[in-house]
Amino acid sequence: MVIKIGEFAKCIDLSKDTIRYYEKMGLLHPEIKNKHRDYNEGHIEIISTILKLKQCGFSLQEIKMLFEWSQNTDENDELTEAEIQNVQQLKILFQNKYEQMIQRENEIKQIKQVLLRADYKMEQLLEKNKG
Repeated sequence: MVIKIGEFAKCIDLSKDTIRYYEKMGLLHPEIKNKHRDYNEGHIEIISTILKLKQCGFSLQEIKMLFEWSQNTDENDELTEAEIQNVQQLKILFQNKYEQMIQRENEIKQIKQVLLRADYKMEQLLEKNKG
């Protein structure tokens, strides 16, 4: 399936300007034929990943770093001192993001428990007051 930017924007519920911005940032790489951008299922998956990461608190710059790192790195590479420092900084950043996600997950679990208790109490109240 290959679609143009207008159809793609509707499909993923984003504006064409947002899509172009993601392209300028280097997050999306559509095929360009005769000045027209062609998108496919892979691009939908990339956008879905971007949106999920944004919901988890990642900035677009952090998402770009994650994408670039995961696409351009081989664990067998020999790194320069500068590259080692860069990887160490990225590792700290990603560990911090992971810890934030664990914390949010725990907060969500607590909220779910509060909601379940409230639901139970409402059920009991409604059951008791049935006519």
